[in-house]
Amino acid sequence: MHKLISIVALLTLISNFALAQGNGRGQKIGHYDSEYVMNQLPEYAEKKSELEALAKTYDKEVRSLYDELEKMRADLRANEVLLTPAMIEDRNKEIDAKSQEALDKNTEYFGFDGLYYKKVDELLTPLRTKVNLAVEVVAKKYALDYMFDKAADVGITYSNPVHDYTEFIIEELGL
Repeated sequence: MHKLISIVALLTLISNFALAQGNGRGQKIGHYDSEYVMNQLPEYAEKKSELEALAKTYDKEVRSLYDELEKMRADLRANEVLLTPAMIEDRNKEIDAKSQEALDKNTEYFGFDGLYYKKVDELLTPLRTKVNLAVEVVAKKYALDYMFDKAADVGITYSNPVHDYTEFIIEELGL
């Protein structure tokens, strides 16, 4: 009985490989560089500069809060000997409140679901969708089973330039 199960398992395994190789070829794999493709899109440069300006604005606002916080701490250290314990405690409460305000503002702008990342998604999602559609067209056109993105962190340590379909994707986008 054990021998019969082993034979059935072996035949199943062989038939799976035969079905996978059914059309007489192995799987075709290609790759492209999405970072390079995105940089070729004219609208990407303007969206990128818009995002950089927004990030600078948000960063400036957050930095001003942290600068105020540092000024408050320096002022407390300089005047600590002149203040009563109750006054020191009040100033520490103000410093803690300012610290929380700065942290909240930083999280609001740059946190996991912050305003900056929402804006990145809003501006870049249409471009990424456009590139992904072009990738799909190229993959179907060249009968590829898999298409990897070199710019994404998929861990490609070597790639043969023969399998680089970046230029075809740029051509598909009409660039």
